[in-house]
Amino acid sequence: MSEATKAALTAADSTTASAGSAKHGIARVLSNRAVQIILVEVVIIAIFQTLSPGGAFLSEANIRGMMLTASQVLLLAIGQAILMSAGQIDISQGAAVILASVISGQLMIALADSAPVPLVLLLGVVTAILVGVIIGVVNGVMVGVVRVNALVATLGMLSVATGVAQVVTGGVNLFGMPKELQTSFGAVSFGFLPLPMLVSLLIITVIWFLFRFTPWGTHTLAMGSNSLAARRVGIQTLRNTIAIFVLSSALAGVAGFIDLARYSTTNISGHLNDSLAAIAAALIGGTALTGGRISFLGAIVGAFLAIILQSGLVIVNLSPFYQTIAIGVMLLVAVSLDRSSRAAAKRTQ
Repeated sequence: MSEATKAALTAADSTTASAGSAKHGIARVLSNRAVQIILVEVVIIAIFQTLSPGGAFLSEANIRGMMLTASQVLLLAIGQAILMSAGQIDISQGAAVILASVISGQLMIALADSAPVPLVLLLGVVTAILVGVIIGVVNGVMVGVVRVNALVATLGMLSVATGVAQVVTGGVNLFGMPKELQTSFGAVSFGFLPLPMLVSLLIITVIWFLFRFTPWGTHTLAMGSNSLAARRVGIQTLRNTIAIFVLSSALAGVAGFIDLARYSTTNISGHLNDSLAAIAAALIGGTALTGGRISFLGAIVGAFLAIILQSGLVIVNLSPFYQTIAIGVMLLVAVSLDRSSRAAAKRTQ
């Protein structure tokens, strides 16, 4: 065989290997849950853009509205994903949003005429977070100390927090927030990105960094994989359980303050389905319902899927009841995907 022939065969083998490697790389990317969700979102966006009057779905106003909604939902989804990675769950997030906005709103209304506006706004956000922290401490103690199932404990808190908000307000939404709450925060944008969205992304980035590069993340995932084994190797499971419930509810408190900044009023009859949307976003994004696995990126794109569906249904003039159906379908699909992932993992073991 001549040298030229050998060189040609070598080049052909190299080309074949490169093509095979490229195909494998593409298949690997397409098998990523987050990428799959993004592709689904692109298709759904195209459908809603086609069906919406005058292509209003991708209008600047609607994109900004979705970003403002995302600034709240993303916080809840990340909090829920961290809880789920530890084998826990919190269905009281929506009630925490409501109660935090109510208490914070009442404080700001009471101080509006007697204190400097920056101080009023600062006290408002601190109060909203503290309300969330208190709810989280109660949830964490009930689960970690009293040993009540997380679903039952947070279901009870859902009723308690919602009831307290209704009693405090008499069932009537609050009005009269300082106008600077909107003009200095809720209505401020940098390009198409609202300031509340940037704040949420900053908070999520800090949480991701701590989860990824400190022992906290490893300990949380270990608790989700095997709580008993985690305790035996010295992980402070009780302290960590309370901490992650506090984090989830504190993020809900921030979401409650953002809600006030968006509308300058409370919404005591809303947000009760927010926890379901957050759970569905985390599950669809690849976080395991039974613990031991988390995907921050997946939770983010999963949250955007819920937001896109909700906004699109409104744009095409479908009844708001269809939004509830969409969230329910998302939750069922998410649980099915989680079970399929676990079954596939067991088969490969």
